[in-house]
Amino acid sequence: MAPKRKTAAAKAKAASATAKMALFTPESKTGAAAQAAETPEGLFKRRKVDEVSATASAEKPAVKEAPLPTITASGEVGPLSLWTGPAGPDPKVLSSSAFHPALIADSCPQGKPVGFALVSGALLDIENLKGSGQGSRKKMTVILSNLFRTLIYARPEDLVPAMYILCNKVAPDYEESELGVGDGLLIKAMCESFGKTDAHIKSTLASGDAKDLGEVALLSRAAQRVLMLPPKLTIEKVFGDMKRIAETKGKESQTAKKDIIKKMLVASRGEEAKYIVRMMQAKLRVGIQTPTLLQALSAAFIFTLPAKDGVAAVSDVRRTPGGINMLEERMSSMESAIKQAFSEMPNIERLVVALMEGRDGKSLAEACHISLGIPVKPMLAKPSKGISEVAERLGGKRFTGEYKYDGERAQIHVMSREKILVYSRNSENMTEKYPDVIKIVKECLCDGVESCIIDAELVAYDQTTAKILPFQVLTTRGRKNITIEDIKVNVCLFPFDCMLHNGTPLVTETLETRRAKLWNTLKESEGTVKFAIYRNFDDLKEEEIQAFLDESVAGCCEGLMLKTLTDNATYCPSKRSLNWLKLKKDYLDGMADSIDVVPIGAFYGKGKRTGAFGAFLLAVYDAENEEFQTVCKAGTGFSDEDLSTHYNFFKQRTLTNMESNYNVSEKMVPDVWLEACQVWEIRAADLSISPVHTSAMGVKADGKGIGLRFPRFLRIREDKSPEEATGSDQIVEMFEAQASVSKDDGGDEDF
Repeated sequence: MAPKRKTAAAKAKAASATAKMALFTPESKTGAAAQAAETPEGLFKRRKVDEVSATASAEKPAVKEAPLPTITASGEVGPLSLWTGPAGPDPKVLSSSAFHPALIADSCPQGKPVGFALVSGALLDIENLKGSGQGSRKKMTVILSNLFRTLIYARPEDLVPAMYILCNKVAPDYEESELGVGDGLLIKAMCESFGKTDAHIKSTLASGDAKDLGEVALLSRAAQRVLMLPPKLTIEKVFGDMKRIAETKGKESQTAKKDIIKKMLVASRGEEAKYIVRMMQAKLRVGIQTPTLLQALSAAFIFTLPAKDGVAAVSDVRRTPGGINMLEERMSSMESAIKQAFSEMPNIERLVVALMEGRDGKSLAEACHISLGIPVKPMLAKPSKGISEVAERLGGKRFTGEYKYDGERAQIHVMSREKILVYSRNSENMTEKYPDVIKIVKECLCDGVESCIIDAELVAYDQTTAKILPFQVLTTRGRKNITIEDIKVNVCLFPFDCMLHNGTPLVTETLETRRAKLWNTLKESEGTVKFAIYRNFDDLKEEEIQAFLDESVAGCCEGLMLKTLTDNATYCPSKRSLNWLKLKKDYLDGMADSIDVVPIGAFYGKGKRTGAFGAFLLAVYDAENEEFQTVCKAGTGFSDEDLSTHYNFFKQRTLTNMESNYNVSEKMVPDVWLEACQVWEIRAADLSISPVHTSAMGVKADGKGIGLRFPRFLRIREDKSPEEATGSDQIVEMFEAQASVSKDDGGDEDF
C-alpha cells in the first residue's frame, strides 16, 4: 500500500505543477499551436512556453514595493506572530506576510468578478504545505487571510461564497442544504467531460496513479485536447452552480446535477478540476478547519478595510499613518470577537455583513449573538476518569451535579408562544419528529414568556410506571410525518439550561443565573416535563458525590454531569469545557467514557456468524488531516439481531477500493471496505499503544498509533454524522488521562 501512495503523490505533484502554470494562461494563447498538443507532456511544454511568452510580452518596469514598517509581536503564539516572519522574495504570492491586494489588482481588478483560479491556487498552496515541516498551520492562515483580503478589496460579494466553498458547504448547517452528489454520479460526469470510461477511472484509482477522484480529474483534464475553452470560472459562478445542485430535487434531478458538474469541469483550467470534484464530494482534503478560517477572517478585516460610505477600500493599513498602532491588541480583540460571534450565530453571511459594516472586536457582539431560529452547537463536557479527577478539577469551586440522562440532546427555540422549533445536537431540524414535544412546551410555558432557547434531553418515558426507558427505545420512533395520535414511544423533556429568555441572550451569564431563568421559563408537568435532578456542592466531598452517583444509576441514568455554578460558568457553544465534567456509572471499566466510531471495513463471519459480517474495522475522525484513522477491530457486543441489521445496512454500502481518506495499516485490511456513513458508540477496557492502528499515529510512540483493547458495540448514534465521531485528539486526551489515573490511583481499591 505504501508504495502506491507514494506513486500517487508523485504523479499528483507533477500534474499540479502543470496545472498551476495553466491557471493564469491567457485565453489568447489557446490557438492552433495549443491544439497541437498530443500528450500531457506536450501540454506541459506548451503551457510553459505560453507562460514565458506571456511574461515576456507583458514585461514592464518592476514597481519597487516600499518596505513594511517594523512590527514586533509580543510572543510567538499571538495573532500578530503570523505576520512578523520573513516576507519571502515575492510579495505578490498569498503566502507572503508582505502581501496586499493592490499588488495583484491587474489580475483581480476592483468591481470585477474574481476568478475561481484564486481559490484553487490558494488550495494548492495549502495542500503543498502538508507534511512540509514549514509551519503549515500558520502558513495556511496567512494564505487564507490574504485570499480574504483580496476579496474584501476587489469584490466583497465573493467573500461569503469563497468561505462556503472552503467549508465544503453551500449554506449554514441548520438549513440542511446538501449537494447530494455520490461518487457514481461524479464518475459519470467525469467520463462525459473528459472522454474517459468508467473502467479507466476506476483503474487509475486502483493502480495508485491517483489517490482520489479529484486527482483523476486533474490528470484527465491535463491530458485532454481542447479546441475552444468556455469563459473562465469565477467564484460567483462556481458557488452559484453548487447552490443549484443542492436545490435540484425530484425526478431527473441526478441528470440535472450531472449536467451542471460537466459544465464546470469543461470550463475548468489547471488545478480547478481537482478541487471541483473534491467540492462535490465535500472532501477538499487540505485540512482547513473552521477555527483557522475564522482566525484568517479576523486578520483580513484588520489589515484590509472595505470600501464604505464613499470612502475607498484600504489595501493594507500597515502602510497608512498610524496603521500599526495597537495592531496586536486590535487583532486579538477581533479574533476573540469573531470566534465568539460565530459560536453564538453560526451563519457566515450574517457575520461577514456585520464586519463589512465596520464592526470590530468591541461592537461585533451587538450584531452577532445567539438568536432565535439559529441553533448553536451545544456545549459539551469533558469525560472524567473518576471522582479523584473531579476533585482535582473542581476542588475549591462551587458546583452542581445533575443526573446525566440517556436520551437525545435537543435545543428548543420558542419563537413565539405559537411557533416552536426543535433542533438536534448537529443542528438538524427535528420539529417534525417531535410534535408531542411542541405540544408539551406550549402547555408548560410560564406566564410572560414570549421567547426562549432551552437546552434539554429528550428521554423515552413510560408514563404508566413513571420510569425512564433505555435510549434504544427512543430510536424506534419515526422521523417524518409523525402525528401525536400515532406515537407509541412517549418522551419526557428534561431541561437543564437556558440560553436566551424573552430576547435577552444568557450565554455570558453564570449557570446559577441561567438555571434560575430556566425555572421561571417552564413549569414541570408529571411525566412530560421535569427539570434535571440536581444537587449543589459548596465544597467537594467524595463520599457525597459517590452517593449521588449511585442515586443517578438507580434512577436509570448514565451518571452525573458536574458543572461549576459561578466560576467560569458561562455557556460556551460548541466547546468541550473542563468546567463541565461527565462522571459515568461505568468509569470503573477502565475508560472514562464511551467513544463514537465509524465502521469503515468488515470481516466475514465464521461458524454461527457465517453469512454475515462477524467483525468490523472501526475508525475515529482526524479533522486536521480530514481522514478516518483506525482504532480497533470489534466483534463483541453484537446480538444476532444487531449483526443481521448491520449486514443488511452495509451490504448496499460496500466499496470496491479503500477510500483515499481511510488511513489503514496493511496489517488491518478488511475483507470488505464500507462507506463511512454511520456512527457507533462503543466501549473498551482501555487504550494502548498499537503497532497496527493509525489513530494518533506517532503522537505517543514513533510509528505507532493508539488502539482500544476489548471493544464492544453499544448502539448506533443516529444523531451524529461520521465527521462528528470521536477525534484522534480526544483519543490522545483519553490515553493521557488513563495513564495519569493509573499512576495516581493504582493502589486505591475503591477506584
